[in-house]
Amino acid sequence: MIIAIAASENNLNAIVDPHFGRCEWYCIYNTETHKSLFTENLSRNHQESAGCRAAEFLQGENVNMVIAGRFGSKVTDVFRKSNIQMVIPEVQQTLAEIINQIK
Repeated sequence: MIIAIAASENNLNAIVDPHFGRCEWYCIYNTETHKSLFTENLSRNHQESAGCRAAEFLQGENVNMVIAGRFGSKVTDVFRKSNIQMVIPEVQQTLAEIINQIK
């Protein structure tokens, strides 16, 4: 499974970003290879549709699950149509903590 985590920085000690579409980075984690890759969210500065553009990018990365502090309604629609699971952590966590829970 491929998981995207919205991140405030491009390292595993970063916290999960509270904003899906406006986060600085996405950590793409592959549960089969246990490898993580950081990709900059190039859509974050768009005045409109930043979240939808980011969602479309992650669809192209074959993501199965996305973790962020919150998702807008349009992004939620995009992910639901693509059967991509959305997860909102109950408490603030680092990427490393999230990945360790997934392993």
